[in-house]
Amino acid sequence: MKNRSFVRSRRRLILLGIALAAVIMLSGCGVKREAPGLHQTGTVAFMLNCDKTASVYFEKAIETDPEYGPSYIMLGDCYLREGKYQKAVDVINKGMTLDLDDGHIRLAHRKLARAYKQLGKPEKALEHITAYTRMSVYQDKFTPDKISETETFVSELNLAGGNETVSIGRIIEETVKDKEKSSIPDQKEQETDIVEMLTFGLI
Repeated sequence: MKNRSFVRSRRRLILLGIALAAVIMLSGCGVKREAPGLHQTGTVAFMLNCDKTASVYFEKAIETDPEYGPSYIMLGDCYLREGKYQKAVDVINKGMTLDLDDGHIRLAHRKLARAYKQLGKPEKALEHITAYTRMSVYQDKFTPDKISETETFVSELNLAGGNETVSIGRIIEETVKDKEKSSIPDQKEQETDIVEMLTFGLI
């Protein structure tokens, strides 16, 4: 058992060392451009459950570039693990005002849902888990395991009258329909395209 523990610790140090090397390599590229490297190091630490180390790197990334949104989201996740739910909400909401890709926005909604659930705000939790569900469907990120986790999450919310029977399955079904509709070109747009193609002799 001691040997296994030693091997795990050694692997963690090696991975952190690799990530740190990447940060050092980026250090000559300008202060703001160091933020992604610091963020990556924090992410590696977070995945290895080194939460305090991860927090330091996410905070450093934010200090280096206050406009680097992803680090706010991941720092919020560190606060969630530490049970600092209001701090998680505050920092993630700050990150949501910055430039984020769709993947980070989707995950931010999931983290906010978890934080609001712990803060005893089930309606807010439902709002964000619904947004997470819809974005997951649109981004084709909703695996059976994620669907099951989300259904369990909603079933544990102490919702007020009218929301007790919220169905994740129904939300997914409606979102799939919306997604299919959005992928079908509007009839007027199709007609305009045909006219333009005729005008330029393409058909």
